[in-house]
Amino acid sequence: MNNKMISIKATIFFETRYWVGTFERTDKEGYAVARHIFGAEPTDPEVYDFVLNHYLELKFGKFKEFQLQIKRMNPKRVQREVRREMEKIKETSRPSTLAQDYIREELEKNKKEKKRKSSAEKQARKDEQFDLKQEKKKEKHRGH
Repeated sequence: MNNKMISIKATIFFETRYWVGTFERTDKEGYAVARHIFGAEPTDPEVYDFVLNHYLELKFGKFKEFQLQIKRMNPKRVQREVRREMEKIKETSRPSTLAQDYIREELEKNKKEKKRKSSAEKQARKDEQFDLKQEKKKEKHRGH
């Protein structure tokens, strides 16, 4: 039997013009966050359906080291904590700061990687142009 325990936390909030969902995944490998733009406000059944049918399509970032602690709790206490968490989220309507930091770091990494790739491509084009100019110069001088 597979003892793989995964904890998923979905937070849906309104951001400028669209409803956005952050999905935080915690398991033995670490902590990862994915972001999905819903557009119109999703209902609870729509979110549930999205998690069931499209969870595998979410693009989670690289895993971050995270200490996973499994605590057995009274189900009623868990229910109360979930209710408190939901009320807190309704007040703030923002994802947890850990998720925000994670997404920000991922965006920065992607930005740097894209900049590095584009500068390498730009340098390759410059080198190619320079080589073409040198070829043309040689062709001009060969005839004389």
